[in-house]
Amino acid sequence: MSGGAQATVTKGQEWFILRGDMKYGPYEYRSLITMIQNGELYDYNFVWAPHLENWTLVGDLQDFSKDRLCRLIESKDHLAGSFKDRKVPRVDLTTPVYAHNDHSFFDGQTVSVSENGALVLLNDPLLLPGQKIMLHFRVSEVNSQSFNVLCEIVRKNYSKQRLNVKSGLHYAVRFLEVQGTGSEQLTKWSRGGVAKEETNGIS
Repeated sequence: MSGGAQATVTKGQEWFILRGDMKYGPYEYRSLITMIQNGELYDYNFVWAPHLENWTLVGDLQDFSKDRLCRLIESKDHLAGSFKDRKVPRVDLTTPVYAHNDHSFFDGQTVSVSENGALVLLNDPLLLPGQKIMLHFRVSEVNSQSFNVLCEIVRKNYSKQRLNVKSGLHYAVRFLEVQGTGSEQLTKWSRGGVAKEETNGIS
């Protein structure tokens, strides 16, 4: 039970996944990373490894935090091979959106976008991976013309701070159909055109 060992056990550690009453494993750490990338393991799933006292939510573990995974990607570590290569660049971008499914409308904003998908914060915690939603990109400082995108939710990020139905959650979405003007805007953003569009060059 050495507290100092936690930083060094991750790579070679055997991990187990809890699904319902069934336990699966052991898996290598890199296998869990691949499962997260493929939408097979989510922040709200429970996992366990020998260095953990109890079954713990993926979203609560530093081993799978965004910062940790980013550091692994940037390092020369062999684990970096567990990550999918992005075929298109993704850029940090905050712009307001409306979204709707077959039942309701809700608002939110993007966190990052690429030509093929986005990470969005939506004020509805009840959406599930595999669901299709329509995103309406609203006019903003970085978006001079609104457009619609049909999306599929590929990942839902668990949040301990989810308090009610209107609490926002982060969702990774894959774009299925993009309105014509939207394709041009997404390409522009992905290639670095994220400056304010209404400022006429004034910073």
